[in-house]
Amino acid sequence: MLKRLAIFNLLSVVLAIIFNYFAQSGIFNGNTVGEISDKYANLFTPAGYAFSIWGLIYLSLLAFATFMVYQAYTNGKHTDFIKDTSGWFIIANVGTCLWLVAWLYEYVAISVIIMFLILAKLLKIVINNNMERWDAPIKVIAFYWWPICLYSGWIAVASIANMASYLAMVGWDRALFSEVEWTVIMIGVAVIINLLMIWLRNMREFAAVGIWALIAIYVRHNGNEDLIANTAIAGAVLLFLNVAYHGFLNRKTNPISKMLNSES
Repeated sequence: MLKRLAIFNLLSVVLAIIFNYFAQSGIFNGNTVGEISDKYANLFTPAGYAFSIWGLIYLSLLAFATFMVYQAYTNGKHTDFIKDTSGWFIIANVGTCLWLVAWLYEYVAISVIIMFLILAKLLKIVINNNMERWDAPIKVIAFYWWPICLYSGWIAVASIANMASYLAMVGWDRALFSEVEWTVIMIGVAVIINLLMIWLRNMREFAAVGIWALIAIYVRHNGNEDLIANTAIAGAVLLFLNVAYHGFLNRKTNPISKMLNSES
């Protein structure tokens, strides 16, 4: 059973990568992800280079799934994660494929629902495995925890951006606040979510993705929308300081310290 689950996990990652490749080729409805993003442009969307993080995410997920297969076929010590993760992980990856189809066919409302479902499944994995809440071996941290942190961190940011695109599509009149002010509020929400993940779940890697996204928002708006740019860079600095301080407080259990101690 564990072997089949591990293989299905790996296949779901490969499927998501294949869908992402074809999504960029225009095979779905003659559109690419970037073209639809431009069509429903909003001020929260980061500079285009930010989306290159998908390369790192997919590499980490391949490592994640390959490590699962290795553990399953060698009767490794870290197979519990397979049982507690597999169904939700597969659903999240299939959800990513469905999101691409919905987005490229401009079913934006459906894409928002799918995106939040993906985030929910990833957070379910975090909770099921009590991730980042105990002193795990380096292999568990590197091959199990970090890939999910990167994946969920980016999906959290993407969920906010996806919602902003939907509001732009329906022509929401931004009652009470201007578009710039709403964008500042959304940045604030993103910062709060990441702070909570740092201090309640010890997920500094999750917040590192948030820092990446906020810097990209700053890069996009620097020199034209100063309020957004300044808010984004301030949020990035705040998150970085919290990540650094949290890392210092927990320095005895971080992977670098473990590697140094194992060598000494």
